[in-house]
Amino acid sequence: MRKIGSHPTPDQQRDITLRRARLQDRIDVFQKQAANFIHAASDSEDDSWEDISPAEVYLGMEFDGTEEEDGSTSEHGQTQLSENGPTNHGVDTGNISLHLPSNLGHNWCNSNAAKDLVNAELHLRQGQLNDSLHHLRIGLGHKSYVFRNTVRPARTQRLKTRAWMDIHTAESTVQHHARVYMRARQAIVDLGASASLLDRYKVLTRQDLIIKTSIIAPEVRGQRNRALPWFWTMDVQRDADVGEWMEDCKCTSLFTHNQHG
Repeated sequence: MRKIGSHPTPDQQRDITLRRARLQDRIDVFQKQAANFIHAASDSEDDSWEDISPAEVYLGMEFDGTEEEDGSTSEHGQTQLSENGPTNHGVDTGNISLHLPSNLGHNWCNSNAAKDLVNAELHLRQGQLNDSLHHLRIGLGHKSYVFRNTVRPARTQRLKTRAWMDIHTAESTVQHHARVYMRARQAIVDLGASASLLDRYKVLTRQDLIIKTSIIAPEVRGQRNRALPWFWTMDVQRDADVGEWMEDCKCTSLFTHNQHG
C-alpha cells in the first residue's frame, strides 16, 4: 500500500483485497496457535487476555520524506497510505493485535506464569533488531553509493530522472527497515527489557537516516567533529558480504574514527 499510494487503480484495489484476505487467513491460524501456547504456559483456561486493549498500531510515518545529503527533503521519499478497508471480521487487518507476549504486556505475563514466553520473544526481538540495523546500514550505504556514482554524474534530464528513481527505491528500503526496527524496539519495551538492553537499541530518529557522502572525502573541510549515528558503531554481524557500496560506508566510518582518534 505504501508503494501504490492513496489512489490505487481498480486492479490494484483487487490485489490489495486479495492480499488482505490471505493475511487474515494467516492471522486466524496464528491467533489459534498462540492461544494454545498461552493457555499451556499459564496453565489456565481464563481468556482474560482477550479483553486486553490492543496497543496503538505503529505506522512509522515520522520516517517519510527523510532529508537528503544536501539537507533538502526529497519528495521522492514521501509516501501516502491508503485507508485500510475493513475485513470480513469488521476489523482492519493491519490493526489486529496479535496474541504475542509484547501485546499482552509484561505485567500480565508475569502474573500468569508466562515468563518463558516473554524471554522467548525478547530473544527473537533482539535478532529482529539486529537484522533491521544490518539492513538499515546496507540501505544507507546503497543510497550513499547511488548519490555519488549515479545522481552527481548525471548530466541529462533522462539520467537525472532515472538516478532519482534509484534514490527513491533505496529510500523506501531504508524507511521500511527503520519502521521494522522501531516496532521491534517498542515490543521489547512492552516486554520489560532491561535498561542496558534499551541503551544498546536506542530510539531511531529521522536525523539518524540522513546521509552525508561528503564526509568520505578527506579533503573536505569541516568534517573533523562530525560523528556518525550510533548504530554505525554497533557490532552487528553479517556486514561483511554486502557489496561495493557498503565499502564506501565502511570507509566513512573508518575516516571519522581516525579523525576523532
